[in-house]
Amino acid sequence: MVDMKFKNPGKVTPENWHIDPDALKNYYALSGIQPLSEEGAIRLQPTFGDAEGFREIVLLEDGFQVVIGDITCHKEAYLSMKSDVSLKFHYRLEGSSGLEISNHEENQIANYSMGVLLHPEGIAKQEHYLAGEHERSVTLICESAFLQELFSGITNKLPNALSAYIDEGTAVAYRASLPMKTDMVTAANMILTNNLRGALRRCYIEGRALELLVLSLQACIDAEANIDNPERGLSQREVQRMHKTRELLEDNFVDPPTIGELARHIGLNEAKLMHDFKQLFGQTIFDFTQNLRMDEAKRLLETTERSITEVAFDVGYEYSSNFTTAFKRRFGITPSVAREAFRK
Repeated sequence: MVDMKFKNPGKVTPENWHIDPDALKNYYALSGIQPLSEEGAIRLQPTFGDAEGFREIVLLEDGFQVVIGDITCHKEAYLSMKSDVSLKFHYRLEGSSGLEISNHEENQIANYSMGVLLHPEGIAKQEHYLAGEHERSVTLICESAFLQELFSGITNKLPNALSAYIDEGTAVAYRASLPMKTDMVTAANMILTNNLRGALRRCYIEGRALELLVLSLQACIDAEANIDNPERGLSQREVQRMHKTRELLEDNFVDPPTIGELARHIGLNEAKLMHDFKQLFGQTIFDFTQNLRMDEAKRLLETTERSITEVAFDVGYEYSSNFTTAFKRRFGITPSVAREAFRK
């Protein structure tokens, strides 16, 4: 059993932001301190590409932090910076951009992908933002000592580069990109969208960040063992089709298309569509759509005064009794109990 004894992270200062000082000076303006706890967090305003939005640095534990990004770039921009020694897990929920490392070919960071990045200190990298892209992302930044304290018992199952970093602090170049499974998407979204304040928000973000970290390490273990590679056996075109299917469901979950309609739109037969979707995302199309509905219902109950009947209708339910059953199956409590909990 993992002994979860965390250290006080101390104050958020430029020395522990894990941002290249030159990049910080060139591309961001310090807009203020978000009072998440006594130590606080830092919210930065982008100054590149006529961008709007923010990038927020939340220092959770000694050697463990989260960077939350919600940025719309109105002009194409290139950001040059140098790497620091830390293991990064990047979760892209919306928007795409390019990443070039050591003057190698630019790689695309796509929607619903998890990037794993480890490099020696001082490696040159360049981020490429396209005009009109809206980035919503979460990044975990982990130092070796923090990871070693929690996960030293599993390093033999990880890729060699990650094992060496956790066990010895040795940083060699490593990069991987894996699709985000639904539980990762949910956790990352809740880090971005929760409405808690102060110390409660910081604790909530920490819990979700640890969940993401555990899921990500497991995904790395599975990929290394090649026992749970969701893209195995799927062509690049088939993977793209499944991501398109997912986008269609996300845009239309209140009144979702039928399997037949999806299949015709995507250009596959129904059996192939259902098989490939479950293989890539780890759940059926029906379950995925239901989870989208319930997550939206939870958000409405938490942030609005709409009645439970109205919320049920908003997420596609004609009868509130059916909605209550589905909500309880998803979250373990009824909508009315959930609303009371949110109001406390």
